[in-house]
Amino acid sequence: MSRDDPFVGGVAPRLRHLDRELTATVTDAQCRDWVADRPDRVGFARLGQARQEIRTAADRYRVAAPIADGPTALSAVAAGALVVLPLLLLVPDPTRPLPLAGIAVAGVWATSGLRAGLRRLRIRSARGTPDGPAPIDDPYRYARQRRGIEACALSARADRSYRRRAAATDLEYALDWLAAAQEELPRLR
Repeated sequence: MSRDDPFVGGVAPRLRHLDRELTATVTDAQCRDWVADRPDRVGFARLGQARQEIRTAADRYRVAAPIADGPTALSAVAAGALVVLPLLLLVPDPTRPLPLAGIAVAGVWATSGLRAGLRRLRIRSARGTPDGPAPIDDPYRYARQRRGIEACALSARADRSYRRRAAATDLEYALDWLAAAQEELPRLR
């Protein structure tokens, strides 16, 4: 299966995927720390360090943070344009300030209304999906993350750019932090 192959795709998308997985794991571990009778701040702090090292490696690849609302924002802007363009054509004198301001306000309202509607649909569909096990309870998560980090480090070491080769060092540190967090795993449960 190509999804399980750690060497499929570029390093930058794999680093983004690892960052998302570690963010979910860190959030789960931090929530458990906050609600625990006996707090254990070491586990999620080590996972957070691993995430920070992965982000540092991603910065060396000049990976921009993905836009959270990418398709939603694009469709909202398209909806705003679909409202504004007909109004520009239908209004008798759209170059005057008052009709132009009204058209702009209508476009902004259409854009924000569609974004809110799409967000509500996304929340509603997320509520309908059954919850799986917590990210930190997945026994294979650490093995998958370690394999993914090792694959990214191997690709970074083979890169011609010295800047990207330095990302391999950051990923080695991330592996160390992940191993230290895995040692803390029995205390987190």
